[in-house]
Amino acid sequence: MMTSSIYLTGSTIEPIERLGQVSEPDWRTLAMTKLQRYGLKVLNPLELTWSAVDQGSGLEQRVRHALDLINQCDAVLANLVRAGYGTAMEIFYAYRHGKMVTVVGQSPFSPWVLSHSQARFPDIDHALNYLIGEQPQLDHISLALQHESAFCERYEQFPPDGEPDYQFLGGELPVLIVAPHATAFFREGEFHEPDSLTGAMAALLNRLSGCHALMSSYCCVADPCWHIETPMVRTLADIVKTGQIGLVLVLLGLSWHDSPGIHVSAQGLDEVSAEDLACRLRLRLGALEPVAVNQFDNLALPLTRFISEGLAVPVLSIKMHKRYRMPRLQPALFSQIVELLSDFIGETGLELLRSRC
Repeated sequence: MMTSSIYLTGSTIEPIERLGQVSEPDWRTLAMTKLQRYGLKVLNPLELTWSAVDQGSGLEQRVRHALDLINQCDAVLANLVRAGYGTAMEIFYAYRHGKMVTVVGQSPFSPWVLSHSQARFPDIDHALNYLIGEQPQLDHISLALQHESAFCERYEQFPPDGEPDYQFLGGELPVLIVAPHATAFFREGEFHEPDSLTGAMAALLNRLSGCHALMSSYCCVADPCWHIETPMVRTLADIVKTGQIGLVLVLLGLSWHDSPGIHVSAQGLDEVSAEDLACRLRLRLGALEPVAVNQFDNLALPLTRFISEGLAVPVLSIKMHKRYRMPRLQPALFSQIVELLSDFIGETGLELLRSRC
């Protein structure tokens, strides 16, 4: 089951020393402590400190990063006691993207706040108790569609200067799921459409199972499956080396004409162990339809060979027909394949953790 996640926005009020004693902690610290105590996740609320002296592209990167965090959350808690333009923009963005917005501030509230929030309270304690009681959480379909909406906004755009063309979501399990074609890409100078929803599925699996997730987030000038010397693949290598990853799963799409609709392939230095993992995954996904046992697609072979041979980690390639990646038209199929993949990742990840003890 997914853990509810809350994004905090509002000015940080630093503790003040009075007569040798420090005043009560800032509201963000209080919120983090209480929300996490009740099992809710707080999305990096302290890493974005806004300052009037911030200038240039650094500000733009902070804005994009804040919006990415809001895309990942279920709800936003906004402190309007010392409201600023940034807080107002984040409330507007979050509400318009289907997030539950809870506000702390003094009444009467502005009509803009009233029309872009679901709950309003005079103090932080009441707001936190409300969020803990509600445990806001998006369903699989809604969360996937919100993630895909963010990908669609920029899947044909190149990243701004100094910004990567990929996104990484950290997890706890030693399993990394990769969606190299979540956005459009170029291969040998030819433009290719993305494998729709693979990036959203990777982000959703990160939330459901606790695995790591890496996906393209802007149009890639070089296909990460074909060109190994790309920033995304270099980051993948760093994650595997530093995160003690024991298994990599690569999510790819199939065309309308491919049958059957699910292909699973394995590659690894220990071929027996890699194939055993693939058999277990095929058995799970076989609840949907017979799963094809294919060799790796030649167009993805450079990446999978680099992972299995260069990084010495087993890799499974999962190719899915479009019908499994249509949450609006085929919600049951989408939810089923995500849940089956999540179960496999959770079980395998725990086995990998136990094997290291």
